[in-house]
Amino acid sequence: MVHYRHSYHAANFADVFKHVLLVGLLGALNRKDKPWCFLDSHAGAGGYDLGGAGAVRTGEWHDGFGRLNDSSDAPPLVAEYLRLVAAARTQAHADYYPGSPQFARALARPGDRLVLCEKVPAVAAELKQALRGDARAFIHVRDGYEAHALLPLPEKRGLMLIDPPFERTDEFDAIAQLIAKSVPRFAGGIFAAWYPLKNKHLAARFVRQLERETAKPVLNLEYDNGEPAEGQMHACGLAVVNPPFGFRAEALSALHWLRPRLAQGPRATFTITGAED
Repeated sequence: MVHYRHSYHAANFADVFKHVLLVGLLGALNRKDKPWCFLDSHAGAGGYDLGGAGAVRTGEWHDGFGRLNDSSDAPPLVAEYLRLVAAARTQAHADYYPGSPQFARALARPGDRLVLCEKVPAVAAELKQALRGDARAFIHVRDGYEAHALLPLPEKRGLMLIDPPFERTDEFDAIAQLIAKSVPRFAGGIFAAWYPLKNKHLAARFVRQLERETAKPVLNLEYDNGEPAEGQMHACGLAVVNPPFGFRAEALSALHWLRPRLAQGPRATFTITGAED
């Protein structure tokens, strides 16, 4: 079976969207002294080579991270994201792009932890190599949809990121079920689920399902780069259950700045709905 490999898509517009918002969510956790845990259900390899065969073959990163060369006027959230990428590159190489676990690792303090699930053994081995020597990181070679079994967490606060490859036809339902199982065990946690926006009706139903089954506030953020070509993903979203105070305003500023820079057509747009501060 051929598994999804994120190396073909690393640093594309969807990655920029997701990682900028992830940095905002993790930054919000750092506003309090109490330790937090980052639980990633589909962690991937941890980092990617934009000069590697996969990234060169698709070239998707050129219309994502590659568009952010002029960042002198970037809002704080985007500026922090760019700083973290630059810092990761000084530790690796000039074409390196960090995955979500590396952003979390960079923002984690001495008392914080990373719990990372990756079910593909070869990819999990890459992840272990990327995070070698960090005693804060715990890697589980298991299906991310079993991540609720790792709860409750001793920290009682933190973030669960659910970022599956969307190879299953029932992916939205699987995400909603995972969050519904996890909320009672991690009531103080933030839950962030990334999704490709191919069917607006299915996405809207998913958000309503989260609101109904968790009884928690849900903030939904979506970005469409306006790409007119058929058959390519041009829009994605992030549904955040129990969003932290102030995150909505930070995200609004960041997406205003990113919208024209990541645009691939005249109709590029974004929306933010729900969970008013």
